[in-house]
Amino acid sequence: MPPPSQQQAPAHPRIPLEQIDVSVLSKEKIRELFKSGRLPTVEAIVEEIFFRATKMGATDIHFEPIEGELRIRLGHEGVLKRLVSLTPDMTDNVMSVLKTRTTLNQFEKKKPQEGRYSAVYHGEPMDFRLSLIPVLAGERAVIRILRKATQIAKLEELGFSKANLDQIKILLRQPKGLLLVTGTSSSGKSTTIYAATNAVQTAEKCVITVEDPVEYRLPYASQVQLPSDRSFNFADALRAILRQNPNVILIGEIRDAETAVVASEAALTGNLVLSSMLADDALGAIHRLLNLGVQPYWLASTMVGVVYQQLMRKICPECKEPYELTPEERSIIAPYLEGSDAMFAHGKGCPACDNTGYKGRTAICEIVSVTPELRDLIFQRGSILKMREEALKSGFQGIRRDAATKVAFGLSTIHEFVRVLG
Repeated sequence: MPPPSQQQAPAHPRIPLEQIDVSVLSKEKIRELFKSGRLPTVEAIVEEIFFRATKMGATDIHFEPIEGELRIRLGHEGVLKRLVSLTPDMTDNVMSVLKTRTTLNQFEKKKPQEGRYSAVYHGEPMDFRLSLIPVLAGERAVIRILRKATQIAKLEELGFSKANLDQIKILLRQPKGLLLVTGTSSSGKSTTIYAATNAVQTAEKCVITVEDPVEYRLPYASQVQLPSDRSFNFADALRAILRQNPNVILIGEIRDAETAVVASEAALTGNLVLSSMLADDALGAIHRLLNLGVQPYWLASTMVGVVYQQLMRKICPECKEPYELTPEERSIIAPYLEGSDAMFAHGKGCPACDNTGYKGRTAICEIVSVTPELRDLIFQRGSILKMREEALKSGFQGIRRDAATKVAFGLSTIHEFVRVLG
């Protein structure tokens, strides 16, 4: 028999959460059952929430104390779905369980806290990152779920169009420089940056990473994970890594001015530096680095390109059917399409996709390759408008065109286009 941590989880829910939902039973009845010991413990209820979240492939668990309830929702494929609503007087006990698991201060309720821990569900090791903030009705918690055993995807598997994929591969062939993958939160930046690192590694190269935390294990790389006690940060680790004579450096995320400056210095010394950063678009990422304090002459000398990406849900192949756009929908997407051979579709909903009409996600992106002319504009701290004009001369196409093309090919829907890009 395998050890307990590796045993398969039961196929059916162990606790019927639906029966203790405030939409099914009154708060008073649930409170009475709980006090009489006829309900599971809060620890068991939280464990059931984690069990279900990991089984359905959720990326986030949201514990939201709002008026009259503690609402729990699961994030899956970029959309939140309600799981259960508990009575509001369970909030403190639930937060206490989460804090215990992540060894946070039980008595601190007026300041944000962050923690992490690891566990095994369904035979798969996982990391859980907790973020707590105080709100009017108590504390709001978000758990991010990171699957350690997830295989690193190849660039070809992420859904990039052939033109964008070819452009990314050209940027990765540069022997040195700074290449950024940018986007909003939960836009697939980490998946892309790991796939890019996988694409450039060879037996002749020294690859070193610095991450918080390590999300994927790379057998060919030396990986540095920032300590939970914050005894050293990204910038400290980068300065030490530069003395290890690397060829490729992966920085999990550029979050502050110091890391941005050291990343640029690392690229200037002859390394290929791959990193991610929060940004609203590709050109905006360049200006954000300048505003963080990276000197224009450093950035102009080191930046090779920026990939800005988002994720769109794909139509479920099991219930996909042709769809005729309304005049209003057509007016939204028409400016980004060429030709009239579009094949619009949507999913009508089926058991395979949990009646959502969607299954899986695909990347949409825009890519800026830094040309000599754009390099001059960076050096001069040119405006985003001037940079955009120069990028367009070099064939730059915005993310909306990429998204519209995937809608026209029947891969996603106009509703996803609007949800993701507005």
